[in-house]
Parts: sequence; C-alpha cells; structure tokens
Amino acid sequence: MDRVLLLIDDIQYAGHLETTLRKVGFDPETITNEYNLADKILAFNPDYVIVKGNSPRVSSLSIGRKLKENSKFLGKVILIFSEETRPSSEDLIQMRMDLLLFEPISALRLVAHLLTLTQMDREDIMDKLLRFAHTDPIFRNNEQQILKSMGATIDSEIQVITSSKVREETEEIIDENMLFSFSNPEEAAAQKAKLAADTLAKAKNAQGGGFSEPNDEAFVLTEAYKSKLKEELEASGRALPIRIEAYNHVIKDVDQDLQKGLKKRQTKVSNKNIFENTSSDDMKKQDEERKIFVKALLKK
Repeated sequence: MDRVLLLIDDIQYAGHLETTLRKVGFDPETITNEYNLADKILAFNPDYVIVKGNSPRVSSLSIGRKLKENSKFLGKVILIFSEETRPSSEDLIQMRMDLLLFEPISALRLVAHLLTLTQMDREDIMDKLLRFAHTDPIFRNNEQQILKSMGATIDSEIQVITSSKVREETEEIIDENMLFSFSNPEEAAAQKAKLAADTLAKAKNAQGGGFSEPNDEAFVLTEAYKSKLKEELEASGRALPIRIEAYNHVIKDVDQDLQKGLKKRQTKVSNKNIFENTSSDDMKKQDEERKIFVKALLKK
C-alpha cells in the first residue's frame, strides 16, 4: 500500500482528501505544519508528498525548497499553488516537484493526477473512485463545497474525469507488426529480416558508402599492440619504486606504528596532556567556536 503524506493548512480539505485516499487504497497521513517535516518523512517514509498551503504553517513554496535539499527522500512530490501565489521561473528551479497544480482543485481530480505517478492498478482505482463519487452522499457534499468556488458541480467534474479517462483509452496505439506476428509467425520473421536489411542499407548510405560490416580480424591482438602493452607495464614497474620511496620519506618522522595505529590508552594519555596544557579560558573559547560551527552547519 503506497503511503501519502499530506501537508495542507485547510483542515477540512485535508480530512476530505485523506478519507478519499484511504477509500481507494492508499495509506495517507496528514500534518498541518512544516516545522517537523524532516522528522515526519524519516518516520513515515512516504511514497508521495502532497502540499497545499500559503500560510506561515504550511507553504508550498517553502516545502518545495526544503524537499529539494532533502536528498534522502526519494518519493514523488505534488505542489499545489493558488493563482495569486503562482511561482516564478526562478522559484521553479529552486523547488522539487513532479506535478504542479493550482487551486481550486477537487479531491477527485487530485487523486486522478496522483494516479499518473503511481505503479498501482490505475484502472481499478479510478473505477472505485468514480463509483463512490456517484453514490457516497458525504463525499459528494464535500466535493460540491470545493467546486462551488469554481462554478462547477460534482456531476460535471465526474464527466470531465470520465471523458479524459475514455480519451486516454482510445489513444492507445496497437502495434500492427505485433498483431501480424500472432496471425502469421513465418511472414513476421521475414518482415523482421527485411527491416534489418533496410536499416543496414540506410546506415551505409548515411556513411557515404564508407560503411563496412564488422570484421573479426579487427579484434586480433597484433604484435605492435602487444609490444605497446609491454612498454606500459615496464614503465609502471619503474614508477612504483619511486612512489614507495616518496611515501617512506613522508612517514619517516611519524613516531608510531602505522599498521597498528593508536591504542585507546595512548589516546587517553594524549588527551589528558592536551587538557593539562590548555587554560580554561582557551577551552571555553574553543567550546564557543564549536557551537558557532555547529549552528552554521545546521542552519538552512
């Protein structure tokens, strides 16, 4: 079951969309502010994130930028904006999204858009969605409240979704060669051979007559090639002692066994000596610098 994280500042719309998604087979969860977004993504591990809002608690623009910086999240993102907050081209570059939609948008149409990103059985889910869009009075009432601002009705919205679904089905292309191969396999094989010959002829013409078929003799190791390989190996053998000598020269002043490293007791003694030779003021200064560094590191 695909998980969907909803970040929506409109609680009524969020509840309606969450119920719709759960009815058609998704596992949705809603949060109404973006402050704990990173923790929620880590805990819930959603496959899809849907964002709709333009408030201090939830901002589609802000969340799109945060998700762009979150390399650990591998899911799909749908961002919904109002016409008044339509993002600029510079904003689009800074955001992460797979679909950009605009308000007002019904839950029916939003789920239809979400299905274009999933690997689930889209046909079955759409049939289930349209079925309770016709029969569920609570769903119809909630959808009608959303569509009222658009001057549309739930029935007209269903008709739009249904017509787009039918149009997609009629636009599917059937490969005539595939059907031909089922009806007459022998002639299909001959057709494939003719196609391969035509492709080869076109390639020869593109090369201006200079095209030649692969020749096995081109892959034979010649004496000249073997001699060149031998010279490269000898050159590498001469360079290796020089590298070893340079490495030994660098580590000759290191007062420890590099194969074993430092033991725990040696590390403790070394730390103790450092603390004894460092004043309390210097340690406080170093501690403050560490805090400044960590704050700068975690600042977004």
